[in-house]
Amino acid sequence: AGSIYLPGLFIKPANDFLYVTGGDYYGSVYSIFKGRIIKNDIEYPEYYVPKNKTRLYVHNITEDKSREIPLEEAREFILDPGPMSPDGFEIVYGSRNEGIFPFVFFSGKDYSTLYIKGHNISKKLNIQTGGNYYSYDKFHLLGWIIE
Repeated sequence: AGSIYLPGLFIKPANDFLYVTGGDYYGSVYSIFKGRIIKNDIEYPEYYVPKNKTRLYVHNITEDKSREIPLEEAREFILDPGPMSPDGFEIVYGSRNEGIFPFVFFSGKDYSTLYIKGHNISKKLNIQTGGNYYSYDKFHLLGWIIE
C-alpha cells in the first residue's frame, strides 16, 4: 500500500497551464507558435454568427484554481504545447461506467471531469467544462507555462 500512496506525498506537478473554452465548429481561435500564443484568423461564412465566446484561463496547479485572463496577459507566457508537461504530467478526462458489474451497459469518457496524471498518481482538477464531448464550451489545453 505504501508503494501506491507514498509517491503522491512527494511528487507534485509543478507547471501551471493555459487553456481555452468556447470556440466553435470552424476551429480554434488560439494556437501556440514558437512558444507563444497567437490568435488565428478564422474566416466564417457570411451567414454564420459565432455562438460561443472563447475564454482564456490560466490554471494555478498548486492552488488548483483557474482564473480568466486577457490575451495580452497570455502573450507574456512562454508555453510548451505538448500533451505532457515538462515534469511528466498530462491532463486526461475521467471515465464512467453505467450499470452494475458484470452488466455494464456503457463505459466511456466523462467529459465534465479532468485529472492531472503522471508518475503513478492522479488528482482531480477543479476545472469547470462545458459538460460533454459535443459542446464547444469544453476544455482545450493550449500549453504548459514554462516562464
